[in-house]
Amino acid sequence: MVMSSAYETLTKEGLLSPEESAALTKIDPLAETMFLMMAADGNLEQDELHAIRGALRGLSDGLIRTGTMNVMMDNYQKALAKEGREARLQEIAETLAEDQGEAETAFTLAAAVALADGDVADAENELINQLAEWFGIDGDRAEKILDQLEAERGDA
Repeated sequence: MVMSSAYETLTKEGLLSPEESAALTKIDPLAETMFLMMAADGNLEQDELHAIRGALRGLSDGLIRTGTMNVMMDNYQKALAKEGREARLQEIAETLAEDQGEAETAFTLAAAVALADGDVADAENELINQLAEWFGIDGDRAEKILDQLEAERGDA
């Protein structure tokens, strides 16, 4: 097994295996949406970061390693600082526009990140509403998703 720092180097140099690269490409818009939610309140909480890492491992069938995730988060932070949240969301929404299922998945994962630390800040709540609009999820459907997440969180 290769350690995280090696995966950070491999990712930065574009030397991931074809399977890892394909997984990264597939989950990238979902991962960035989760990152934007984590960053919405200005606090990068460990509980939220753990939720993102767990989701990425599941979405990639374990192909995406911690080192690669570190590079992804760093890249998302740089893009957010350079372009702003609106521009990043517009690009993600355009990427997901053709697949409503993927858009709902991104929305659900982002909302789960907001709930991960047990405190949904006003900025996170605002972003949840904005994501539903950007991703074309009607209000009733968004409420159902959020209610289900709350119920699952209560069962945990």
